[in-house]
Amino acid sequence: MGFDWPASPLLFAVILLVVSGAFWFHARNLLQTTPKKIAVRLITLRIVALVFLFILLVRPFLEEEDLDENKFRLLTLLDLSESMETRDDREGLKRIEYIKPHLSSSQNNSWINRQRKKYGKVELFGFSEERKRILSDNWTDEALGSKTALGNALSRSLLKSDEQPDSPLGSLVVFSDGRNNQGRNILEVGNEFRSRGIPINVVGVGIDRPQGDLKVVFDDRNPKAVAKEDLLLTARVSNDFAQEISTKVKLLLGDQVLDEVLVDIASSSSKSISFAPLTPKTAGIRRYRVEVIPPDGDVDSANNLDTVVVEVKPPLQFSILYLSNKPRPLYPFLKRALSKEEQFDFQALIRLGENVFHSVGEELPPVYPEDEDFWMSYDAVLADTDVLEELNATVAASLKSFVQKRGGGLLLFGPLEEARSILGGVVPVKSAERVVLKQNVSLRTLEEPLFGPEDDVESMKPFLPGRLPGYLVTKKNPASRGVVVVRASGESILAVQAYGAGKVAYWGSPHDWRRSLRDEDGSREFERFWQALTQWLGSGGEERMKVAETQVEILRGSDALLQVEALGSDFEPAMDALVEAKISGPGNFSQSVQLYPRGAVAGQYAGDFRPKEPGAYEVEYKLTFPDGEKLEQSGFIRVGGSGQETKDTSFAERDLKMLAKITGGEYLHISDLQSDWQPAFAENLPTLKKKE
Repeated sequence: MGFDWPASPLLFAVILLVVSGAFWFHARNLLQTTPKKIAVRLITLRIVALVFLFILLVRPFLEEEDLDENKFRLLTLLDLSESMETRDDREGLKRIEYIKPHLSSSQNNSWINRQRKKYGKVELFGFSEERKRILSDNWTDEALGSKTALGNALSRSLLKSDEQPDSPLGSLVVFSDGRNNQGRNILEVGNEFRSRGIPINVVGVGIDRPQGDLKVVFDDRNPKAVAKEDLLLTARVSNDFAQEISTKVKLLLGDQVLDEVLVDIASSSSKSISFAPLTPKTAGIRRYRVEVIPPDGDVDSANNLDTVVVEVKPPLQFSILYLSNKPRPLYPFLKRALSKEEQFDFQALIRLGENVFHSVGEELPPVYPEDEDFWMSYDAVLADTDVLEELNATVAASLKSFVQKRGGGLLLFGPLEEARSILGGVVPVKSAERVVLKQNVSLRTLEEPLFGPEDDVESMKPFLPGRLPGYLVTKKNPASRGVVVVRASGESILAVQAYGAGKVAYWGSPHDWRRSLRDEDGSREFERFWQALTQWLGSGGEERMKVAETQVEILRGSDALLQVEALGSDFEPAMDALVEAKISGPGNFSQSVQLYPRGAVAGQYAGDFRPKEPGAYEVEYKLTFPDGEKLEQSGFIRVGGSGQETKDTSFAERDLKMLAKITGGEYLHISDLQSDWQPAFAENLPTLKKKE
């Protein structure tokens, strides 16, 4: 406190003494001549008046000394290195995300805005390997540095301060996890700050916990698999932590968890895991996935998952069902042709009367099925179209799932009207004309897809019997193809099509048994034809959506290639499909990418996306054909860190505390940072004095 009395203090003391003396004599007279109660009141009022008079005369004031913000700078350094992308808790925020609310220029009450209101301009720089000025709030997208040069960033800040003597560096605040794997030592630079009296204040970001790596891989990259036989998969889990890890290993097929194994793995060791035997029901491609649940502190989330593509071969024995609502001449010939080969387990269900059935098969009850899953135990079904309307609606409709999802085969023969209304596009033929020809009509069998060059199909002599009803296909599905055709006109008798994971066919010659009676060669040809057709139906569909996968990790921040090859229902490259990829990954990453045809390869579609974080990304591919058919497939892309710093992401809190201590600054953890926190400043900074 000070006094703004214009004259000398001695004069003020003389005046004070004279006035006090006069007031004393005045007060004594009042007490002698006036009633005491009134005199006391008058004296009190005069004392108050004199106090205010003296205050007006001396004019007291308060003096406040503040830093002159126009003559020094407050500098903030933000760590944008790779290690700041670490999630110390698997489901928590990245380290850099904890900082963003405190340095947001759009939030009025953020720490940096509070400092700007008090000290004016506050400079913000980001650093990884190089230091650069930050002018917006989009700095979280720039954290792609491979290393951290904290010492270099501090040294450069000091150098820039020397270049501006009129605006010295008053204080420096660092937001970092303390990683410093390139350039100068931070404590060495800290001593330079100390010698100049400039404090470094540190806000530590991270959690101090054990670091290591837990990795899982399939032992066998090319396992042998046959449909309906046991498949054994094994995986190896490696523990690079300094302590024993207890975890769970899962085997999955798509979203289905096939097996879970609890395992304890000693430090710096590995252990082989054998999963329960699997029994693939059908042939085809399977993508199995193994996942391990890592502890906190796992430095490489990309190797917590592995995938293997298994090609399941056709079964050694095909389970075949013949289904009809009445005895037909073709049945005994089919039974003889297929039952004589051990490759086929031939079963049949034929209705003979209202409540009378003929069944072939040990466990096949003589009654129409009621369970919609009835078909799932067969590899192929040979069905008379007339029987479909006698099945209950649920069982009949489930034939579609049998073909599309299970990968079963379905052969239909007979009139089409009811079949199309019940099964829709599963039937490869839209319409067929019933004909009764006067004489046999010569047919031609195409080689693909039922036969190979060794079968010499040109020597076959199939025919459509005369004087017996048959069906000529008049309109096929766009994706179906004729493989047995009238030799003269090219009209189809047998049309085939892939549907979902399975195969379907329509046969327009229900009296083909006549071929077996023609001669001995005809009998052998009949058997060879039906065995090949049945085996083709039961072997499952060729994979029509082939996803390109790689076992090599891609780097975060680089483009990840998405690529599929698509086949139409006719097994030819699909040129007119729509392919969309939906990607999900770490940090709630979600993106949809449209894939487009590549000119160099027919039926190939490609696109790309840029992953922002290390880890495993799941890609769901959805392919839509013009006729409405849809195929789905999934794959995984493993993304690793983009630099050497990902090998050690531990929180170097001790180094940060030492840096703050030797320079006279303050240290606090990001969890303790409040918007009103004030950093320490240099002691010799210019100040301004204010009177109030």
